[in-house]
Amino acid sequence: MHNFAVKRCVWGIMAAALGLTMLAPAVAVVPKGYGLSPQGDDLSVATKIPKGYGLSPEKGDLPAADPIPEGYHLGTEGNSAISTLRPEVCPEVPPIPQPEESPAVVPPVTESPVVSPPVVEPPKEQPVSPPLVSATEQQLRDRAVKQLRGRGLSKAQTEALTLRLVSSTTLLVLLEQGELTTDDLVYLALPNGRSDRLDRYSSWAAAHPKDKAETVVLQVNMDRDRLFYEDIQTISDPDSLTVLVNKNYILPDSYAPKLEALGSGYGSGSLRPEAAQAFRAMADAAREDGIALRSVSAYRSYATQRSTYNRYLNYNQQAVVDTFSARPGHSEHQTGLSLDINTANVQAHFENTPAYAWLKEHCAEYGFILRYLQGKDAITGYRFEPWHYRYVGVETAKACMDQGVTYEEYLALQPN
Repeated sequence: MHNFAVKRCVWGIMAAALGLTMLAPAVAVVPKGYGLSPQGDDLSVATKIPKGYGLSPEKGDLPAADPIPEGYHLGTEGNSAISTLRPEVCPEVPPIPQPEESPAVVPPVTESPVVSPPVVEPPKEQPVSPPLVSATEQQLRDRAVKQLRGRGLSKAQTEALTLRLVSSTTLLVLLEQGELTTDDLVYLALPNGRSDRLDRYSSWAAAHPKDKAETVVLQVNMDRDRLFYEDIQTISDPDSLTVLVNKNYILPDSYAPKLEALGSGYGSGSLRPEAAQAFRAMADAAREDGIALRSVSAYRSYATQRSTYNRYLNYNQQAVVDTFSARPGHSEHQTGLSLDINTANVQAHFENTPAYAWLKEHCAEYGFILRYLQGKDAITGYRFEPWHYRYVGVETAKACMDQGVTYEEYLALQPN
């Protein structure tokens, strides 16, 4: 009887336990460090809770995490999804092992097929002239002759141009590029043809169709295509013995050359040392022939020339003054290479004196020229001044005086 009762008690307890199990949702043992996370109506999914935190309900969901007191774990009450803290009476359950991550399957890289570009036939290479830097003189000559062929040039012109093109590769390139006309080549075939004035040559030829090429080049080289005191250019090298100073070229107003006084017995003023020495030698030679030569006006500064010119303007119109006096900066006296001998007055008629005759015959021997020749005022811009002489050196002086040309003409005839 006793054993039967015990058995009935045991069976009763087991039945009660079984009934409770059927009425309440199964409660799984939550591993340490994990909590329940709802999925739909199911609360059986365990999610990992950060160490020291647990889930607490907030309006039916479980997003918030609160710290779990030490010694407690999560549990549920009946059918409620609310987690409660219970004393830690269950043995510690090891954490649920996480499935090993499968290695990521990387799809094989399929290389795009290499598409070869269409085969294009290279253009036929054109014969290239040798670079000018490395070209030999013979190669340059051959190229020049080839370009000059069929231009209607004479043999002499072709030969002159060939020499010039070989020595000036810039002109050869222009010719090969078609930048030079046949007229340009005719001008350049002349010894004094200047490549920087080709456009001016063309303009003068168009305005003077009867002029030959030689005349065109000479007139333009003398700047006859420009009006006096228009398009004035500042002289870059005023110390040069061959400097050209006239109504087209101006000296810097601050320019002052090194000077040397002519000294007692030679008149007044100063000149550049080489000109001063040449004048003294010339005056000494003239004295031996019974001719007295004295300076009445030598170097003049820019300021002095300005005062002189303005003084003349008080009595004459500018157009008249410009025929016998230079504007400041345009006077040869400022170079220290020019002087007026014995007089500077047209009424003195110096051209009729023995001194003038002696100078015309001997001045070139000492490097001086008669600067403003009679009948050349259209070129020089000044009327005849038999007393005005300019030092240019013996060789140049002889060329000018022997040929009877002005300094402008002499320079315009010089080879480029």
